[in-house]
Amino acid sequence: MEHAPEDDDLERIAPMLSRIPRTDPFVVPEGFHDRFAQEVQGRLPRTARTPVWRPWLLRTAMALPVAALLVTGWWMLRPNPTEPQKAPGLEAASADLAEVVWEEDLLQGLTDEELAALSPMPEAPALSVEELADYYELTGTDLTDLIESL
Repeated sequence: MEHAPEDDDLERIAPMLSRIPRTDPFVVPEGFHDRFAQEVQGRLPRTARTPVWRPWLLRTAMALPVAALLVTGWWMLRPNPTEPQKAPGLEAASADLAEVVWEEDLLQGLTDEELAALSPMPEAPALSVEELADYYELTGTDLTDLIESL
């Protein structure tokens, strides 16, 4: 190895550091990559077991998804207890009942206050004859047509 002038400065500043030999730390020995895989596999334990499927375990692994599908199908097709069950002839009976019961019969026993509470429209204020005549005159309604339509 040649002695460079930089080495003199290094020896003067740090004599211990200058005594360390200069070598490349990243040198790989010859054939390292060729034999690396075989050496690693040679160090692995040879007692590694492969999984063995026992017959009962295989049957269980096949039966569980089938059982889950059957339970799901039963769950989807079972009658819903929250829905009211209808009798088969209920539609025909309700149509007959609607023909018999009339609205007037239902409202017959109510008092005037109860009828007023059920009324969806408020009563119109009473207008005098002059107010009605003014209204018809403003709207241009012919009174003879109005009388004939009533």
